Formats: sequence, structure tokens, C-alpha cells
Amino acid sequence: MSEFFKKNKKKLIVAVIALLFGLYILKGIDDHSIIPDHIHSIDDKSPEEWTDEDYITVYMRDIQRDPTNVSVMIKLSEIYKRTGDTKAAKKMYEKILEIDPSLKEIKALLKELE
Repeated sequence: MSEFFKKNKKKLIVAVIALLFGLYILKGIDDHSIIPDHIHSIDDKSPEEWTDEDYITVYMRDIQRDPTNVSVMIKLSEIYKRTGDTKAAKKMYEKILEIDPSLKEIKALLKELE
């Protein structure tokens, strides 16, 4: 048995590394997926029927597609603020200012939350 390991040591190490990397990738996809499974039910509704949660989901999907879309980020931060999630609103304001630090109104809104 030890002879088998000696002869195939490199192949076994590569196989274990490949397996661990594959598991890491699969786990990472699950951890970083921000589009919920119920997104299709939102697409079946008209925007007049959307709840704040629906808007948050749609805006997050839009930001995932275009991480520099400041106008969607502003809309999302407004919903966060309106629903009382000031931590998320603050985080979104900070991301907006990373993209465009010249937005004085966003700076003012951020100061309100601090």
C-alpha cells in the first residue's frame, strides 16, 4: 500500500487539491449569490404590486449586473432608509461615494445617518 502512495503521490495531491478547490468554488457561489430564488415571482408582478422587499431584490439584481449604477444605488439606499435599515443605507451611501465622491447630497445624507 505504501508503495502505491509513493508512486502516485503527486497525482493524489493534485486530485485532493482539485477536489478542495471545486468544493470551495461551489461554496463560494452559494455564499455570494445575492439574487434570491423567488426573483421570478417578482418578474411576474407589475411594478405597482411590488413591495419594498421586491424593490430591494430587483435593485440588488441591477447592481449585481452593473456595480457602478449610482442611480439604482440611490434608489436602493432610499428604500433602506425608509424601511429603517440605516446600516444598509449607510453602507450604500459609502459605496456611492466611492464611485462618485463629488455627490454632495449623498455626503449630506450619510452625515445624517452618522
